[in-house]
Amino acid sequence: MNQIQKWLFLAGFVFVAQGCQKDDICPEGTETTPLLVIEFHDAADPSQLKAVQNLVVRAAGEDIFLGPETVNTITIPLRTNENVTEYSFIRNSGSTTENEDRISFSYDPAPEYLNRACGYKVNFTNIDANTLQDEDNWIISEVILQENVENETEAHISITH
Repeated sequence: MNQIQKWLFLAGFVFVAQGCQKDDICPEGTETTPLLVIEFHDAADPSQLKAVQNLVVRAAGEDIFLGPETVNTITIPLRTNENVTEYSFIRNSGSTTENEDRISFSYDPAPEYLNRACGYKVNFTNIDANTLQDEDNWIISEVILQENVENETEAHISITH
């Protein structure tokens, strides 16, 4: 190999090496878009959690998201590209006493840029919940515990039944 070939090879290698970048990998444990945390409370004593028997949760027009499970706390996602998400909450799913209530959650999405590797996460502000009334609602009321959904460490909404 003569001198010109060596220099051309070295120049080509340097040119290719400069085009490489370190991998952009989002680190484990990076905060992501938080889920809405809902607790179910006893209508007779709102300070006490009360499990919902055979609860099924389904987003409007979607497959079952959760259940059937007997739970007193759930976490559900909100749509990040809209201001409203509607869910059906079905108590005693699969039994003769099955009862479905629909709740509409309204909010303002607040995108937050994390970094190039992780992109964005969306927090939610001004959260509100409204149970759509029918002839036999099992959900008595909903109380907003935290107006902003920024993490999943505490409940955001309390539903009494």
